[in-house]
Amino acid sequence: MSAEASSGSGRTLDKGEDSTGSSIPVCSASPPSEQLSYPVPWKLVAGLTEHIWRGTRTDVDAFTRAILGYIQPPPVFEGFEHLPASPRFLLVANHYQREGLWILHSAGVVTQAIRQHYGAGDPPVRWVVTANWPRWKFGPIQFRSPGDILLPRVAHALHCYAIPFAGKDPKRTAKALRRILQDAKQLDRPIGLFPEGVAGFAGKLTDALPGIDRFMRQLAKQGMPAVPCGISEAGRFLIRFGAPIPAADILEAANPAAMAMQRIAGLIAA
Repeated sequence: MSAEASSGSGRTLDKGEDSTGSSIPVCSASPPSEQLSYPVPWKLVAGLTEHIWRGTRTDVDAFTRAILGYIQPPPVFEGFEHLPASPRFLLVANHYQREGLWILHSAGVVTQAIRQHYGAGDPPVRWVVTANWPRWKFGPIQFRSPGDILLPRVAHALHCYAIPFAGKDPKRTAKALRRILQDAKQLDRPIGLFPEGVAGFAGKLTDALPGIDRFMRQLAKQGMPAVPCGISEAGRFLIRFGAPIPAADILEAANPAAMAMQRIAGLIAA
């Protein structure tokens, strides 16, 4: 069953119930095939300024729910029946971004899908995000990107875990990973991860970043399964959750990150 995030499409929709008992529309018609463009939520982003400056955190549930308001027609969610009874798992999704569609749209929509299924709780998902940008280059001159300072602050404001690119700052990376593994022992919400990192884009899957397989194994040692999530479009956002990958399977796999990407590939609309 495909559950839409809102009824703003203007079409006649059947009514269904999500796991929290709220009435949500269920799409009963095939979505259109054209590619759409979604407005960048600059007002929402600007609203983070005070949190970035003060080192405080925003309400991620409200923030991502507002992002959902920019998504027309409303997204379609499939595979809620695959989500585990416990929200303590690693959510792995493809890094779906293209011209006219920012990764913030994708992350916001998936976050709200989790919110719909598991009910109130902030943040609905603790995303793992990059903590730095590539160095700026002007001819032979290179210098550190301002993003190295800004991104960790933005991540904190949105309850995300900020981790530097592989090899860029090993000490900081190790510290961030220890924090995640410590938090994972008591989290009651998913940890969200885009295994491809910023190299991923709409229409083509790429290999998972180095170290993702080890990260998945560390979480699996704490009993955390991985739930694959395919983000694609079929005239509108289409979010599909797949069957969980048990922690035991992650520990036994030669490359759990590659296995996760294969599962994601099977969830993406052709």
